[in-house]
Amino acid sequence: MKFLQEMMKKEKLVVILLMGLLLLIAAFPVKEKESLEALPEEEDTAKQLKEQENWQHQMEEHLEKVLRKVKGVGKTEVFLTCQGTEKNLVEKDEKDTVYTKDAKGNQTPYIASLEYPQVIGVVVVAEGGDNPVIIGNIQEAVQVLFQVEAHKIKVMKMN
Repeated sequence: MKFLQEMMKKEKLVVILLMGLLLLIAAFPVKEKESLEALPEEEDTAKQLKEQENWQHQMEEHLEKVLRKVKGVGKTEVFLTCQGTEKNLVEKDEKDTVYTKDAKGNQTPYIASLEYPQVIGVVVVAEGGDNPVIIGNIQEAVQVLFQVEAHKIKVMKMN
């Protein structure tokens, strides 16, 4: 009993509790924090890809709508091939970035312009795709809209 009473003195009890707490803290995994830090980069890349696909899809729809209105073209389907991603070009004052403040006081870089992906190829499938005049009109329209060379534009007849 006397031995047990000596072991249970307050100082020794506090030391034992602190050692137990230290062991608990040491048992927490550190790699979870590193994996959480990697997630925003993956989300950013996924977001950029989604924005590019969204922009590409919107441009395809706009071109389809325009071409359907042209006499002789008829129904159309368009596929664009793009290179690069959508980029925000930040305004800089000599060496420093220019920032804007919102109502809460948060600073965000001032976006001077937006650079879209470059269209490098276009396929157009149209009901009037067998008429050489219609093919020429479609190719000229795509060249004007997307600055794509004629040999990178393919117009085909829809069945």
